[in-house]
Amino acid sequence: MIYTTGTIAGNGSTLTGTGTNFTAAGTLIRNGCTVIAMTSPVQVFQITAVNNATQLAVTPAVNPAIPAGTRYAILLSDSLSVDGLALNVAETLNMYMAYMSGFADVMTGTGNVTITINGVSVTVPTQKSLVQKDSNGLVPMSLGGTGSPNAAGARKNLELGDSATRNVHTASYGDTAGVGVALQTNADFRSIAGYDDVQNFPRGVSGGIQSASKYGATGDYVGLLSVRGWGDSSAPSASWQIAVNSALQAFRIPVRASDGASYLTTYKIWNQRNTTVDGNGFIKQASPIARLISNPEVMPPTFTDGDFSVAGVAAVNLEAQGVTAERVGTGVYRVRGAMGLHSDGWTIEIPQDTNGNRLCFVETDIADDGVITVSVFKRRFDIDTAMIVAGEPMDIPEGRWIDLRLEMPADSVYNQQMKAAEEAVIKKQAEQVIKDAESVEQSINPDNQ
Repeated sequence: MIYTTGTIAGNGSTLTGTGTNFTAAGTLIRNGCTVIAMTSPVQVFQITAVNNATQLAVTPAVNPAIPAGTRYAILLSDSLSVDGLALNVAETLNMYMAYMSGFADVMTGTGNVTITINGVSVTVPTQKSLVQKDSNGLVPMSLGGTGSPNAAGARKNLELGDSATRNVHTASYGDTAGVGVALQTNADFRSIAGYDDVQNFPRGVSGGIQSASKYGATGDYVGLLSVRGWGDSSAPSASWQIAVNSALQAFRIPVRASDGASYLTTYKIWNQRNTTVDGNGFIKQASPIARLISNPEVMPPTFTDGDFSVAGVAAVNLEAQGVTAERVGTGVYRVRGAMGLHSDGWTIEIPQDTNGNRLCFVETDIADDGVITVSVFKRRFDIDTAMIVAGEPMDIPEGRWIDLRLEMPADSVYNQQMKAAEEAVIKKQAEQVIKDAESVEQSINPDNQ
């Protein structure tokens, strides 16, 4: 066996190699080996020390000097003595022990490890640091990957929506090149004690719930949309809020004060839920409303606008569900299902002509059980009293109606629906509290199945 890798140069008692690796494991280069330099004439040396991968100490001294690039050969098995064989075996075992130690680090270590192979240091990741791929060469989500070779597939597997590809708007004012996520869900504003302070609400647009009592509304809570118009305190007057539940639709705007700006007043939003257009075209505050008529078949389609539904010779809105009306005689109508007329505000609106003159005279009578009897008469001028009084009975003019603002019982259809809805929400909240508590308990005691 000989070693001929690279070339050498020589001077004095030192041979210097180029492209050599005299110390590589398994080469069996050691003291006593013979080195033959292919000079003219040939020079022969014996190794006295292996200094490093590129330098050997030899005897006798080099003479003459060996030029760089000279070919050479090291005889590795020139001494077949027992000592020589033992040295070969020992060096071979040392080489394999070094390799096995390195491979053990690769298999059992963590992070990266550095091993030496044939005298060359190599840094490789350990097996514990490697990610296992599937048959398609992809890292599955169960092992911390995305299971996809591209960004679109990764977003799909991670269940990311369209907002994942939309950058936050940071461009100049009026520039629509970047569109950010507009709404953040705050879930619950009830922990905000100073709810009148603009600065106490999150920046941007946020939604959640708040205690209804803070807005003068009935019910447990309102849905709140809060817009904080500026990140700092420089423009709080640009902020606003809208609060909504089944009984309230309102908004708040801040009022500037010496110490900044605060929400001080709740302004009601008038809409078809809390107003009605009466038979004369005027908008009025609404509570349960019944539109009393003489004949539903001749009424215009707009008669039921605003969530009204026909109930006998009347149309009722949502809050007045369960109320019915019947015509019991000329000009006489009976309304059932309510507790009489409303206790405050307006109660009845009579149709008028273009000059504001009422088209009929109306009297009402309310029985102990809340049944309302409405009697309609022609208008007659009484000379003695100089007043308009009841004349002969007449039906409500065709195509027109009389508005009745009602007082509804606590067990009305609408009130029961609202109560059931509130109880359902409360039940759902209670179930969520129990579920959250069980989740916390499970995380603390995972063995308590």
